Amino acid sequence: MDAPPPPWRYRKKRKFERVHDQESPLAGGLDLINALPDAVLCTIISLLPTKEGARTQAVARRWRPLWRSAPLNLVADFSLSWKERRRVALISKVLAEHPGPALLLELPDIRQRDHHKLDGWLRSQALTGLQILYLGYSADDDKHGLLPPPALRFAPTLRVATFRRCHFPDLSGQSLNFPCLNKLSLYKVAISALPAHSLNFPHLKQLTICEVTISGDSLHNMLSGCHSLESLFLEGILGAARLCISSATLRSIGFSAIRRRVWGWECDWDFADLLQELVIEDAPCLERLLPLYPGSGPETVRVIQAPKLQVLDVLSSQIFKLFIGTTVSQKMIPISVTTTMPTVKVLAIEFDDPNLDALIGLLNCFPCLERLYVIFDAWSRMKMKSVQKYDPLDPIECLESYLKRVVLEGYSGDMPNVEFAKFFVLNAKVLEEMKFGSIHSRDREWKSNQHMWLQVDSRASRGARFEFTSRYCRHNGLGNSHTHDLSMANPFKCFDAACKLGIQECLFCNPK
Repeated sequence: MDAPPPPWRYRKKRKFERVHDQESPLAGGLDLINALPDAVLCTIISLLPTKEGARTQAVARRWRPLWRSAPLNLVADFSLSWKERRRVALISKVLAEHPGPALLLELPDIRQRDHHKLDGWLRSQALTGLQILYLGYSADDDKHGLLPPPALRFAPTLRVATFRRCHFPDLSGQSLNFPCLNKLSLYKVAISALPAHSLNFPHLKQLTICEVTISGDSLHNMLSGCHSLESLFLEGILGAARLCISSATLRSIGFSAIRRRVWGWECDWDFADLLQELVIEDAPCLERLLPLYPGSGPETVRVIQAPKLQVLDVLSSQIFKLFIGTTVSQKMIPISVTTTMPTVKVLAIEFDDPNLDALIGLLNCFPCLERLYVIFDAWSRMKMKSVQKYDPLDPIECLESYLKRVVLEGYSGDMPNVEFAKFFVLNAKVLEEMKFGSIHSRDREWKSNQHMWLQVDSRASRGARFEFTSRYCRHNGLGNSHTHDLSMANPFKCFDAACKLGIQECLFCNPK
């Protein structure tokens, strides 16, 4: 009599055994991981989170020395431990047991009561030759902590450095050279006296300065030590009312007088201490000048020499005066147009209300403009501001030969909006695409009315495409990634992607 079949829990085991008995790369119990050389295993361990990397010592006898031989990447955030006391103890343990070298040290949330421990950690021999440093004091403390002097001993080897919520020591009697540093970020940092030639950054490419308390002279001295700087992010600087920038290498500048939060304004400082005037004195390689947030200032921006400037975002009435060469604009309305900037290809403007007078004046300043982004306040009660009339006998050069793309954000479809948009429909002769972003979805009747009111059948560019999306992309700021990512030819991708993310419908090629 045949034996009964084995229970299901044994069937899986026998099936698994049969598979491994067959000829396969895993036959004979071959361990592919342990077949790797030690150097490869050390690289893998160094890429693991700190806790998991240390735990590999328990895998097998061969693995016990590998963690100590691998380069140390110590990330002491909540992934190391949710408990603060436990996290502090683990940092001390790792630095005591690992001989180095260390590539990365990330201490993002240090309490001031652990300042003496931080000083000891930074003196550890395991950190000799450190390349990446992120050091920040906890936001739970009322005051910023003092940066321990040992943090500056890594100057010869650092490639990337970030400091947050700390006071820098007095550097009056020091001269520090950072020969390898590529990226430097300072957030909520206070810097006292910084004399000329005290800091040298020969290879620094990216510099972020956000909510930093520093005098104008000290900031100027810092920038003078950046001999290869390509992108500069300035936001909410305190203590420097006026800043002049001269750089032979800068390609991108993002700036804001104040820092804007997603849900409102952060106003825990005296506005008199904020940046009031930004002067681009001589920047022969500058390609992008990016005011970071609509309505954030500074009040005055002067561009004296920037012969390669291509992208200008976002002009608003909060920049009270704009000087481009010898051309002067007040609240975006040009009052003296004596020079133009034919290099500018991309422009973004913010209007509280549609203002054709300001628009026409600005278009005359940028005769070779190819892309225009206009942001309306979708919730304001709009009134059309227009005194000037466009004279075809005195044409605007960009409308005749260059302007190919127009994006209107916050488009409500009322008559002030329609009159503003119709200006481009009837006058932009090489227009290829025009997009409308709205916070409301629209029915077929609304679309048909827009088709009629905008006089699309009489459009100047017969091949132009017109699209409407019910997804409104409010421009809350570009951020430092747009400032530093020089590979991004167009920093306004949020506008261009809005129609793709929402309900994209062609209003005029197929009005229903």
